[in-house]
Amino acid sequence: MPGHLLPALLLAALLASCASFTEHAPAPVETAASLGLPDSPQPPVSPEWWRALNDAKLDALIDTALAKSPDLAAVAARLRQAEAGARLADSQGGVKIGLNAGGAFVHRDGLGGGDKSRLATDLEHRLFGEHGVNIGYESLQLQGQWSPDIFGKYRHQLEAALGQQRAVEYERAQTRLLIAQGVAAYYRQWQMLLEQRQIVEKRFQINRERERVVRELIRAGQLAPSRLYAVQQGNSRFQTALSDLDANTAQVRHALAALTGQQAQALDNFIPNAAAAVPQPPVSQLSADLLGKRPDLAAQREGLMARRHLVQSAKTEFYPNITIKGLAGLANLEIGHLPASKSFTAAVLPSVSLPIFTSGALRANLSKKEAEFDEQAARYNKNVYTALREAADALTQYEAAAASVREQSEMTALARKNAAAAKSRWQSGLDNKLDYLAAQDETLQNESQLSQAQTKLFTAWLALNTAFGGGFEAGGGQ
Repeated sequence: MPGHLLPALLLAALLASCASFTEHAPAPVETAASLGLPDSPQPPVSPEWWRALNDAKLDALIDTALAKSPDLAAVAARLRQAEAGARLADSQGGVKIGLNAGGAFVHRDGLGGGDKSRLATDLEHRLFGEHGVNIGYESLQLQGQWSPDIFGKYRHQLEAALGQQRAVEYERAQTRLLIAQGVAAYYRQWQMLLEQRQIVEKRFQINRERERVVRELIRAGQLAPSRLYAVQQGNSRFQTALSDLDANTAQVRHALAALTGQQAQALDNFIPNAAAAVPQPPVSQLSADLLGKRPDLAAQREGLMARRHLVQSAKTEFYPNITIKGLAGLANLEIGHLPASKSFTAAVLPSVSLPIFTSGALRANLSKKEAEFDEQAARYNKNVYTALREAADALTQYEAAAASVREQSEMTALARKNAAAAKSRWQSGLDNKLDYLAAQDETLQNESQLSQAQTKLFTAWLALNTAFGGGFEAGGGQ
């Protein structure tokens, strides 16, 4: 048999005896096509959706929160870890070169005892000296190693690492979205509490005026004294309501300060602007493909794809691993007065390693990776269904809240007309002032309900922006 055929035959025999695995059908992953979702090239929501409110104070609070958020700082640190992991994975398939230098020095007083002839002693002194022998050794080697990625092991590991990096980038976009949503929600709640306080103060003033009128009517003998008790109870209820509103406002103020990375009392002198009308969202465009428009789903999908590459990498463990090593170096040996020995060495050392019998370790590792992928796929599909439900619910809640605001606006307008008519009747002497004050109070109650309805509409608008991704677009550098 010709000598050059022996390596090829050995390699063929080794490949034939490699460990084998059974193909596993991965769990299905929901896509826009499988769900029948229409695709849209642009996100339906602006990336900075809160600026549509035209509230400079809110913009400043959100900017501060995004700049100081510990959650974003933690995600940034995780992103640096993921980037380092990707660079590490990328380095596995490259050529590795190192320089190795070493040496040794040994001194020995004599080469041995015993009786020696004069000639032998003289020769020893000439070669090694009268005071012993010095032995020195130095070496310098340049070493290299390369493992060609024939079966894609390093490529899949790199793709998995890059997928994890993208997943963290999308998690950062999701964190920014939730921070902006939280700041806007607290800010609007603060505005509503201030509106409610103004309304309660006006109702308190009306009730004190009612008390004054009732006292006059009691003195005139037109009302029984017991009619005063209910009015006085109303005063106590209004005082309690004002105290509760102040306490709730303080809690919201402290929570907003913490969310924007400030001490609890930092916003004590801060007064939010009056609440503006909620912008009209692009309802007709809110049926776009959520799978690429929500950062949380995009992050989960990248993590899922990373696990798929880890499965492929685990399969390559069943194939041979080829490594090519090379070295080149200089060595110098000196012993006493003997001539120095200098040498140059160069070598190329290819090697092939492959699994044959691994007691099931490779199959167990592959099965573990496949099961992890299937579990993550099931979780991802569940989250997709949840996201679709959240989007549908957010749209329904927004439409219901908008209808409630319209209805409450009409009721408030009617209450104001009734209060104006009651004032006219009182001034004309057709009704007493108590009827007019009651109509005024009813108007304020309707304004209070309108304020609450508008806050619910704002909350629904926030949920709508979040449920549809908050302007996120995969690969858009969020």
